[in-house]
Formats: sequence, C-alpha cells, structure tokens
Amino acid sequence: MDKKKKLLGVTAASLVDLKAELFRKQEEFKHEKLTKAAGGVPKPRAAPKKPSIWSKQNTGVTARAERDMEEKTEEDDSLAKSRKRLEEKAQLYEKMTKGDFPDEETEELYLVDFAQKIIDKQNEIQDFCQKERKKIEEEERTPSLPIPAPQNPGEEWVDYVDSLGRSRRCMKKDLSELLKMDKDLQGKKPIAQDKTLLSEDMRKEMQRQQWEQEEEEALKRPMGPLHYENIRDNEARQLGVGYFSFAQDEQTRQKQMDTLNMLRDQTEDQRVKRERLKAKRKAMLDARLAKLRQKKMKQLKGEGVELETVQDEEEEMIGPEPVVPVENKKVEVVVQERKDTKPGAPHIREWDRGKEFTLGRWSKVCDNLRNERDPEFAPPSFYASDQRMSEKSRNTKWKQGGPNYRSQGATSSGLAHDYRSQGATSSGLAHDYHSRGATSSGL
Repeated sequence: MDKKKKLLGVTAASLVDLKAELFRKQEEFKHEKLTKAAGGVPKPRAAPKKPSIWSKQNTGVTARAERDMEEKTEEDDSLAKSRKRLEEKAQLYEKMTKGDFPDEETEELYLVDFAQKIIDKQNEIQDFCQKERKKIEEEERTPSLPIPAPQNPGEEWVDYVDSLGRSRRCMKKDLSELLKMDKDLQGKKPIAQDKTLLSEDMRKEMQRQQWEQEEEEALKRPMGPLHYENIRDNEARQLGVGYFSFAQDEQTRQKQMDTLNMLRDQTEDQRVKRERLKAKRKAMLDARLAKLRQKKMKQLKGEGVELETVQDEEEEMIGPEPVVPVENKKVEVVVQERKDTKPGAPHIREWDRGKEFTLGRWSKVCDNLRNERDPEFAPPSFYASDQRMSEKSRNTKWKQGGPNYRSQGATSSGLAHDYRSQGATSSGLAHDYHSRGATSSGL
C-alpha cells in the first residue's frame, strides 16, 4: 500500500465505452446459457464487421477536442472577468463625476480633480441661465419699434403665407418672385392622390363621357388636315428632344410653323456666311502662298535653275485641279517613241530634269568646304594618301577594260558603294554609259 499507484491516462469516454461493451457481452452470454438449458440450437455468432474508413478516427483527435474545450472555458472565464472589471470601473467613474468619494484620501489618489470639474460645470450652467434671463428681460423692456414709412410703394412690407403654410413678411417688390418660387416648389412636390369614392366603373364612365365630348368637338370643327396632336389623347409617352408639340388650334399651329421656318432660314444664312468666310480665308492663304512661290522662283533663277523645272515642281507640290472623269468607251492607242535612239543623246527622265550629274561641280564644292574647314577638325593625313592610292588603282582597272565582276563575286550593292565614293549617282552613271554606247544588259 505504501507504493505509489501508477495513474493511467484513461478518459471518461473510454470508460463509458468499456462498460457498454462489457454489458453487451454479459447479455450475450446469458442468452446463450438460457438457449442451451432449453435444448435449442444455439444461434451462430455473427462475424464481427470490418470498421469502415469513415468510422476510424485519427490519433489524438479526442485529446485535441478536450484541449479545445478547456481553452474555450478559460477564454469565457477571462472574458467574464474583464467585463465585470469594466463594469466596476464604469460605476466608479460615475461616482467620481458626481463627487461621491468615500473619504478625502481616496480623492487625492487620482490625478484628475473631479470636484473642480463639477464646480466648473455648475458655474457654466448658471452663467448660461443668467444670460438667457437677461436677454429675455431686455426684449421685454425694449418697446416694439414702429415700421418706418416706405419711400416708394415697392418698399412696403406685406405679409403672405407660403406653400408650406408659414406666415412670411417681405417687401412688396419681392412678393412676386417669392410667390413664383413657392409655386415652383409646390410643383416639384409629389402630389398625393386623394382618396375618392369613385369606383372603377364610375371612372370608366367619366372617361367615356370625355371621349364623346372630344368627338363632338371634332365633328363641329371644319374639315381640314388631321395632325398627330389631335389624336394623341394625353398619352404618357415621351417622344424625345427632337419632337415639337404643336398646338391643336390651326392658327396657333401655323404661327409656330412660321417661327420654326424663320429660325431655319436664319440657320441657313449663318451657314452660308461661314462658308463664304472660310472661302475668303482660303483665298488669302493661296495669295500668300503664291507670293512665297514667286520669291522662291526669283531665288532659283539667281542660282541658274530653269523656270520650267520650277513650274513643274510647283505643279507637283500643289497638284492639278480635280477634273470630273468623263466616261469614254473608246480605246485609244498611243504610240510613244524613244527619245534616246540617237547615240550620244540619252533620254532625260522627268524626275531628272534640272539635275546636274557632273563630277566637276561636286569636286569644286568639296574643295571649298575643305578650305573653309578648321585644320583642327581635319582627318589624319594618311586618310588622304590611302584615298589617292585607291583612286589610282581604280583608274588603272578602268583603263585595262574594267574588272570582271562575276569572277570577283562583286554585288550590285558593292558597285553602288564604289560609285558613290567617286561622287556619282545612279542616274549619272547611266548617262555616262549611254555616252559610251553601253547598255544596261551589258552591265
């Protein structure tokens, strides 16, 4: 007995399950014993069923559930304690604001002087009451001043009742505007439908009588055109901003039509004026451009450019006037002759007119530019020596009959690069080849 008993970690749920299983086994044993005593055939035992995967629980689930219950209980206890503490603080603060302190020592424990706050609050209330009392007394002592006589009839003071049933006072000159504002305000308010004793049949009968009256009026009117407003019959459909509601009276309708036609004529006149002003501005701009062209032509004449070339360029810039295309079903065949059939007189293309493809002019320009250049920015001297050597080698090849481009694997782009280094363009080369009697196929 002196030895300490080893405590087993068995839960209450496990003990309940064990007792239930033990009771079930005892009942089965008693039932079998009674069956054997009666001489009956014992009932075969049912094979234990295999537990399903859903009935099996993971290890430690029960322990975690118990821990959660314990934690929840602790949280509830702490929450109840906090609430109780806060309620005690609220009651204590309410007592302190009222000045209910148990003794003076307790009052000195707090940093806030609640007694002084109570006194200040009472003083503020007393001051406010005194001011209100003085104000009322002054109003009672002061006699009502008479309204001064108006200098003109518009400054007379009048009383009226607004749309909300309030009595108002204003000058006579402002009365019309205030009444208009009240009327607009009353129109914006939703009109509550008054309860009537009319049944549905009575309402339909009144509507039928109104229709009959409208038909009789229509029969009495003289025969004339029928308009949409005459048959609209107070429909609630909104026809948009572009719709104009004409009057049913023919004379009023005609006046409205005349007004609309007058407005349309005014709009058309303003449109024509805008078009004329736009055309005038365009003419002024064209005249200004013409002056600039003349100035440019004078400058080009000074440089030696032909007048025809300048005019062609001007026409290309401006463009021809638009011509209305005329359908012509006949097919016209135009035979054109080449102008470069004569040897030594190559054909000059339209876009090459006025261009000079001489190397002498470019060399002169290069020499002028080199003379104007600062020696500090000139390229090294060996560049010029290499360029002279390359020019000599090229001149030697040309004198020998020209290089074999196919054997050397040269491309058209390489040839173009070589020609550009000599300051010549493709059109200039073509001119040179024609003068020598060479063709493009030979190249």
